[in-house]
Amino acid sequence: MPRRFLTRRLLPAAAGLTLLALPVSALDGGTGASAAGADGQVSASGRGEIRAPREFSGIAWLATRKRATVPGGDEEPREVFLVCHDTRDNDAERDLPRLSLVRTPVDPRGIDVQELDVDFPGVPNDLESIARVPGRDEALLVESNADGDDPDPTIYLARWDRKLNVRIAGSVPWPRTPQPLVNVEATAVATVGGHDYFVYAERAEGSDTTLVNMTRLRISRGGRITFGTEWVSVPFTAAQPPGARPASGMDIDGKGNLYISAAYDPGDLGPFDSAVYRAARIRPGGPLGAELVPMRRLLARSSGLKVEGVALVDGSFPIFISDDDEDYGGLLRQLRVTAPEDRPAG
Repeated sequence: MPRRFLTRRLLPAAAGLTLLALPVSALDGGTGASAAGADGQVSASGRGEIRAPREFSGIAWLATRKRATVPGGDEEPREVFLVCHDTRDNDAERDLPRLSLVRTPVDPRGIDVQELDVDFPGVPNDLESIARVPGRDEALLVESNADGDDPDPTIYLARWDRKLNVRIAGSVPWPRTPQPLVNVEATAVATVGGHDYFVYAERAEGSDTTLVNMTRLRISRGGRITFGTEWVSVPFTAAQPPGARPASGMDIDGKGNLYISAAYDPGDLGPFDSAVYRAARIRPGGPLGAELVPMRRLLARSSGLKVEGVALVDGSFPIFISDDDEDYGGLLRQLRVTAPEDRPAG
């Protein structure tokens, strides 16, 4: 049975940039209460300091729950997400949690972050994305390859029950990919015609263009993960923001629309910049039974933030983003979408 670590309540954001808001630290008036630090530990600072949560490098929607804000009052819907942390397998980070549950706020105290103690078959290294399997309570947790620093990058299968207890049900090495695996932060799973498909894109540091790649995926009841050997690919170019990694997060809705975040990251203190696109559509056809149709629709800009995860609620809007703002910590926000009509890629 997975054990849960610390649950933290975080104050809401006080200021906004572009379409999204930035988190701020706050004090509790000097009560001396202990506070959760950015490393996931509680430190009695004597000042009651509330710090930002650790980075949210990947995200997947799990469930909608309702909660009464006051006894006997109306119940407010609350979205629950699974997030991963891009913790490395080194002496400094080896014992830190890799996963958390994050719940949207129902009052001014902000989001809940509940770090999870989940047993993995090995020590995960640089989990950068979560790809939920449509219609099932399971998701792929994907190691990035960390610019080649990981000699054996792994993809894990996570499953959860009605109480949202998360366990690891299987694992498999990354499959042979169309291009050499470098550093992947964007993955998703689509279901077309009753078949599942694994989709990924390299973050493509130093370029504004990446390839969106897709192959067949099979997951057995026993947790065995099998990938196809044939791939289809289409290019995606992120014109905004300038200098961004073109693929830092990904999700796919129930109609096959594929959403990608692009993120500019000059260093641990920023300034960061991001955008979210509708980047392609998956439809029946082609030799795999599904094909990728390139699109390019800018949905939103988020200046000041480094978006690394995109998640739809039950396969449709609203759309949420998770941030890995390095030394500023993690962030969860619903995205406001304002965009022109679709236009062809290119």
